[in-house]
Amino acid sequence: MTALNVYTRESVLVAQFNREKSVNPLNRELERSIVEACRLAQDDPTVRAMVLTGGLHRSFCVGDDFNEASEIKTVTEVEELIDRIIGLYIAVLGVTKPTIAGIDGYAIGAGLDMALCCDWRVGTPMTKALASELKHGLACPIGAYMLEKSLGRAAMTDIIFGCEVVPVEWAAEHKLFNEVVEPENVVEKAVSRAAVLGAYPEVTYQRTKEFVNRSFIAGLRDLGPTAKIVNLAGFLGSSAQAHFAQVLQ
Repeated sequence: MTALNVYTRESVLVAQFNREKSVNPLNRELERSIVEACRLAQDDPTVRAMVLTGGLHRSFCVGDDFNEASEIKTVTEVEELIDRIIGLYIAVLGVTKPTIAGIDGYAIGAGLDMALCCDWRVGTPMTKALASELKHGLACPIGAYMLEKSLGRAAMTDIIFGCEVVPVEWAAEHKLFNEVVEPENVVEKAVSRAAVLGAYPEVTYQRTKEFVNRSFIAGLRDLGPTAKIVNLAGFLGSSAQAHFAQVLQ
């Protein structure tokens, strides 16, 4: 079973997360596959836009795969994780064609961050977006950066320090979701929105997006060394490992 299903709908490349668990935990295979799909979307002249989605009646992404995260026990392993995650986000941000996230079910931690990398987000009344790392003993500098860059400081503090599911109405008001549709329509709506944006004149869209995302990407790169130091406290601490063990029971 492949971790990512990639197919095209006319000029739209759809990358559907396809983990065996319907909550779509993010493991190394899925990370690599998403990066490859981003390169394909960027390099293929027949592709005009890209959709990231968990699929129909499946979660977008529940965040890091705890089976892998629980094995991280050294400084080098924490640093490699941060490098991979930042590389994943930069890969999505680096696609200069329109990118749309179709989000149902859970969008937690890295799943929420991936959605924030996209130009447009389609949610559903059943979408549960949250960043709950702090209450589980995990640091969240990258998530805080992503949210503040995307939604502003006040909205970021609500999500990062609140550690609760974001109400759908709040998410729509603050443009965490640009649109909200019924769950059975989330993939179709994401694809149709991608087709609309992909029909814009290509050069002006891409140049504008390059400008908009330049500081986003630069900030992520600058954050890397600090994120490694901050995350070490969580991953090498007893509270994080206790959380992983509880989830995996």
